[in-house]
Amino acid sequence: MRRAMTLRAQLLVLQVVIVLVLVCTTGVVASALQERQLREAYVDRMTGVAQSVARLPVILDAFDDADPSATIQPVAEVIREASGVTYVVVTDDRGIRYSHPDPGQIGRRVSTDPSVPLSGRTWTGTQTGTLGTSWRVKVPVYGDAADDASPAPVIGTASVGILESELRADLSDDRGWLLAALAAAAVVGVLCAAWVTRLVRRRIYLLEPEDIAGLLETRGLTDALRSQSHEFRNTVHVISGLLELGRTEDAVAFIERSGYGGLAAASSVAPGVRSPELAALLLVKTITARERDVALDVDEASAVDAPTTPEASALHTDALVVLGNLIDNAVDAVGTDGHVRVLVRAAADHLRLRVDDDGPGIPAALQHQVFKAGFTTKVAGDDGVGRAGAGRTGRREHNRGIGLALVRRVVERRDGEIEVGTGDLGGARVTVVLPGERGAELGGGAGAGATRAGATGAGRGSAASVGGPGRGRRHSGGQDAGAPGAGVGAAGMPS
Repeated sequence: MRRAMTLRAQLLVLQVVIVLVLVCTTGVVASALQERQLREAYVDRMTGVAQSVARLPVILDAFDDADPSATIQPVAEVIREASGVTYVVVTDDRGIRYSHPDPGQIGRRVSTDPSVPLSGRTWTGTQTGTLGTSWRVKVPVYGDAADDASPAPVIGTASVGILESELRADLSDDRGWLLAALAAAAVVGVLCAAWVTRLVRRRIYLLEPEDIAGLLETRGLTDALRSQSHEFRNTVHVISGLLELGRTEDAVAFIERSGYGGLAAASSVAPGVRSPELAALLLVKTITARERDVALDVDEASAVDAPTTPEASALHTDALVVLGNLIDNAVDAVGTDGHVRVLVRAAADHLRLRVDDDGPGIPAALQHQVFKAGFTTKVAGDDGVGRAGAGRTGRREHNRGIGLALVRRVVERRDGEIEVGTGDLGGARVTVVLPGERGAELGGGAGAGATRAGATGAGRGSAASVGGPGRGRRHSGGQDAGAPGAGVGAAGMPS
């Protein structure tokens, strides 16, 4: 059986992913900024070299010589080697080279368009020339003006560049320390994530989400028992008063009207449910539902024996979480004078839990969303607790959207099934199947041998199968098995 990832693993993986994403993003941004700064630095250097060449008197005077390259080529090479650039090329106003790192290119026209610098403007960019693709700057070379009122004519160009391959090599050298720093940051981040995970686990006493859900359900049972005790104390006071007044018949009639003669025993609420935990849950849920003017009854077909093995006990514990939350959501959905019906039935290898209500239902499009953590159909300010919930509104609002998410988590962990649709009462129906450990004897009580193919009374309307990837099997036509009337549905359960 596949098991869900532990909380410790989830926390660690989540934090490690966040750390790695942040480190990688920082690395990409830092690398881009580094490349931009490097290019800007080279542009400043190449612009300064090109303008210096264009203004050198020895270069300008050589334009009037019979062989300008004889003077310009040696000067250009000295400047190129001193400035650390790839080339320094000087041309006339037709683009004919007077200098070049490859002397064979002197006297030939440049391979790229010289029109921009010849128009008196500076050009910066990447082009592919005789030496390869390079990052370059081109500036105009001005001659002497005819007089002070006339502009100086453009007599040539000066082009300075550096190969892109050299830029990438310089960038790679600079990136070495950056990568080392990022790797160190990633290692520190992962170690901190492991420490935070351990700290959080210790703060919650090494509990898993399912354990926390069980504790929450236990607290719910405690609250229900406290409510029962309060109501029973008032009833005892009334009975005591009637007896003191000598009105014995009225006391007996009051006891019969109150229903405490049978309700005090869980067996009268669910005769076929002989699991102490499930019987106690059904008892207190019946009492708290009645306090809110909701009729909650247990289907007569319910049959579950007391667990006899540790595996069966664990399954019944999970059933407490599922059934308690389904009942709470059903009671919230129906409101005053509503009706909720519960079926609990065990087979040889699984437990089937079904909760029907006559609430208003929810749109089919939302049937899958109600099992997501934090999703709720309750209106803000509606705590759904009626008179019995006075003073507890804040806690219930804080816990909204949790109940059905816990149900889904338990079902996924056990590789079980959830089916939702419309039930016989006209509102919501949720059917949950919780498989036991393979080979475990669950104890089904009377009629527990029913197979999952023997269902009758399929629920009305469409059925939606809910579960994680690879979990939750869909049954055609909303068929459910293992208990009479085991149709499926969940159309109105607020989470």
